Amino acid sequence: MAAALFIDRGFEAVGMNDIARELQTSRPTVYTYFTSTEDMLRALLRERLPAMWEQLRPILPTSGEFQADTFSALFLALLHERELLLLLHSGGGPIFREQRGHFLQQLGEWIEPYRRAESRQPQVLHLITLLLEAAAVEAVRAVRDDAELAAQARTIGQFIAAGVAVTGKEG
Repeated sequence: MAAALFIDRGFEAVGMNDIARELQTSRPTVYTYFTSTEDMLRALLRERLPAMWEQLRPILPTSGEFQADTFSALFLALLHERELLLLLHSGGGPIFREQRGHFLQQLGEWIEPYRRAESRQPQVLHLITLLLEAAAVEAVRAVRDDAELAAQARTIGQFIAAGVAVTGKEG
């Protein structure tokens, strides 16, 4: 319920009164469980991020390198985490910058072992994670049909795979 409020209104616009009203309870009752909206946000992310990583785990190759299809599958898997992505982008304060940064860092750590040795430049990994995350957030904010999302996933996969191949040749 709090996640939906944060996403709909923006984190900074939601207070404990809003949450209590939405839950049809009193503000002191909400404070029994959470000391602040920031505490609530941290709990939501602590609960949801591990589940997302478990969704991504089967997509990662067990050996070898990423192909365009792998990046496409990662993109589509991120789309299944619509609420989590929107929650991570529902505010602009330090908590959100920290959480988004941690999310991107962890995504990069998941991708890192599978990249070709010649393309292991840190800036390439950073660009890959930024592109995947930004494209997924944009896609979940827009209303798109499955065919359009599949086409976007293929394009992103091909773009990233080609970019990694080019940087590997230059490196």
